[in-house]
Amino acid sequence: MADSTSNSDSGLLGKISADPASQQIPVEISFEIIRLFSEGLYQSPHKAIEELVSNSFDAGAKSARIITPRSKSEDPLGADSLWVIDNGSGMDEEGFARLWRVAESTKSADSTVQGRRPIGQFGIGKLAAYVLAWRLTHISKVGEYYYYASMDFKKVEGKRQNDPNAGPVSLELHIVEEDEARDLLEEVQAKDPKAWDMMFGAKAAPTWTAAALSDFKTLFEKFRPGVLSWVMRTGLPLASDFKIFLNGEELRSAKEDAVVLKDFKIGGPSDKAAQKLGIETTATGILIPGIEGEITGNATLYEKPLITGKSLQYGRSNGFFIRVRGRVINLEQELFGLETLNLAVWHRFKMEVHADGLRTHLLSSREGVRASDALEQFRDYLRAKFNEARVVYTAENKEKLVGFDLKLLLKEGSPSILADPLVAAIQNAVVQAQQPSHYITAPSHLDEDERAEWIEEFSRDVMEQPFLDVQIRDMGAYDRLAEYDAKTRILYINQEHPFVAKIMAHSKNQTPATLFATSEVLTDAFLREGGISPEITAEVFALRDRALRQIAGDYGPDAAEVLRHLSIADQNKDALEKAVGQAFLVLGFQYERRGGNRGGADGILDARLGRGENKLEDFRIVYDAKTTAGSSIPVDKVHFDALWDFIHEESADFGFFIGKKFDGQDKDDSSVNRRTALGRVDRPMTVMLTAQLRRLVELHYQFGVTLNQIRELFTSALTVKEVEKWLDALESSFRETQQPVPLKKLLRGIEREKGDIKSQPNVYAVRATDPRLRGYEPAKLIAALQAVQTIVGSRWLEVNPASGDVRMSHTADSIITEVDRRLQDDLGLPAVPDDPES
Repeated sequence: MADSTSNSDSGLLGKISADPASQQIPVEISFEIIRLFSEGLYQSPHKAIEELVSNSFDAGAKSARIITPRSKSEDPLGADSLWVIDNGSGMDEEGFARLWRVAESTKSADSTVQGRRPIGQFGIGKLAAYVLAWRLTHISKVGEYYYYASMDFKKVEGKRQNDPNAGPVSLELHIVEEDEARDLLEEVQAKDPKAWDMMFGAKAAPTWTAAALSDFKTLFEKFRPGVLSWVMRTGLPLASDFKIFLNGEELRSAKEDAVVLKDFKIGGPSDKAAQKLGIETTATGILIPGIEGEITGNATLYEKPLITGKSLQYGRSNGFFIRVRGRVINLEQELFGLETLNLAVWHRFKMEVHADGLRTHLLSSREGVRASDALEQFRDYLRAKFNEARVVYTAENKEKLVGFDLKLLLKEGSPSILADPLVAAIQNAVVQAQQPSHYITAPSHLDEDERAEWIEEFSRDVMEQPFLDVQIRDMGAYDRLAEYDAKTRILYINQEHPFVAKIMAHSKNQTPATLFATSEVLTDAFLREGGISPEITAEVFALRDRALRQIAGDYGPDAAEVLRHLSIADQNKDALEKAVGQAFLVLGFQYERRGGNRGGADGILDARLGRGENKLEDFRIVYDAKTTAGSSIPVDKVHFDALWDFIHEESADFGFFIGKKFDGQDKDDSSVNRRTALGRVDRPMTVMLTAQLRRLVELHYQFGVTLNQIRELFTSALTVKEVEKWLDALESSFRETQQPVPLKKLLRGIEREKGDIKSQPNVYAVRATDPRLRGYEPAKLIAALQAVQTIVGSRWLEVNPASGDVRMSHTADSIITEVDRRLQDDLGLPAVPDDPES
């Protein structure tokens, strides 16, 4: 063999003798493609090593043995290699030639090796070595021959395919004697004697391959044996016919010691998730059109979280593990594309899914899946399966979840300390028909005899047990943090309240939140027992709620703050995303913030209108907030196709872009307006300005904009000019063709309705008894009250947009006075117009 031991050819290559009969193996790809492709696919040293083990599996090996280099303190010269040795089918001349046909896989979908279907698909796994080391060496035995080849990536650095000034890229394949093979592998003998015996012992495997990485790159500094162990145990099939050893120790499939609460089998007659979604089941799995074959597996709910201990250091043990031919394809995507799920259950949930039919859906990295209707149905099933576990967890672990038994509250003390103030508060609200308490609700539709009987029963029961139950539920981010329902003696805790959410996020269980909510309810009761008026207590708790929100870092949709945020948020995307969401909260929408690192839309806006005459009138909007350091947003930052995908993914009715200013927004033939016009028929999306949203909010504060009117905006206006024209027409309608809502008359009518203890004050009822109010649509009156609610806060006034029910904690005149103060002082807007007929 020609000179084979230059200065750069140290280590394994320097140990072989001259071999003039060596064969040249062409590497049919340029160095530049090797670099870009491998560095793009593999950014983890452990995933790169996994690819070498995947090749062992695909070679039909019964075992693969990984031997890692010594630490720098033990091996300062870095002479050690990283080995992956298997007893698979081995490689001869043709095998080595196939190995280096990069991106041309010989592993067909139906091929098998020793009865095993391959994991690999694209023939690029060996390139994973490039991100870790400059040299990749293979030594393989087939029959009586030992084959040796070593790829030195440094020699091809800078070479490009079809470059006339560069020679072909190839490596030499040598046939060596057994003693030379032993010499090449002598490092293995001391580190893993069993690996040595597998190759050269009395019962040596007839075929085997040893792959070695050496001359390591910077990425290898991130290598950790513990992490590699987790990747191997979790990411590859550790079946009975394929064992993996790391530095001589067998890696066994992780068997969590945690107590199993329940298993949920995929398929079969008891698969509630499949039944709910109309998915066909078999005795052992499910069938989804578009995904070939049966999908099988099992979900498990554990008593304790799976994220404690070493799992936090080495990797996850919970979540979805989607396997294609045994290999997990979503090691680093535990949610598999789903939205964030309930964390308390998620940390205790593990689902193993075998879906070989996803093979044809895989991206080239084998760590992503192409979008399709079949994939969305598959994800819907995963979500439904998780929700099955969530129901079980909530039911079976309620007492542990709360953290303590409320029955113990009175065990060491006098029951009257807690019961007396609750009884007094209820008597004030029910018997004396005063304003309701901030946190405490009681029956209001009782006649005199019924009230006396109910109070007697409540007083007796509350002395035995003031709190019958605690329930954590979603009450809205801007509702009270708790509610005590005297009729059921249930304490409801609002987990969407920012302060409660902050407490729960930093607690092991819900005990702190429960104790805090209990103290709040009792404080409310003590104030009422002490004779403090409902108006004063309502104001105190409103101020307290604002303070708690500030402590938690959430200020709520205060009238002045929302408009101020819209004015200053243009330079910060996160601030703009939130400001837009808060503005739509003010307009009466429900708001779910997205954005961040989750991908997809920046926010989801839901209008809850209920069912109309013929159909459900609810609608959903998604939006994408745009910022720029320049004077305007260029059209290449406005991704229409992406927004349309978000609309489809979220089942939304409308979508819009929002920003300070867009390039060419005032020119009909500009790029942004031409692109908007192209989708007018089949993909309508709106482009609007933050100033226009601010104007819409101002109109809502002054006149009350209905949700149906906002639907009309997104139905008819797409460009910035069209949005401005629509706003002009709306304001003209408000100021010229339609009189403002007689707000004082409406509020005083509701105040009169409060005197009827058998009736809940309601917009529809007030409208029906007043000729002037009948001149306005109910939706218009409700929108006006919602505007008032967003100005003064729900503790002053709260309206249910679906039913029209209203809860007033202050008099009509005090509410009007507060509205005037905030409109003029905080916003600089006109006061509520005088209503002489009121």
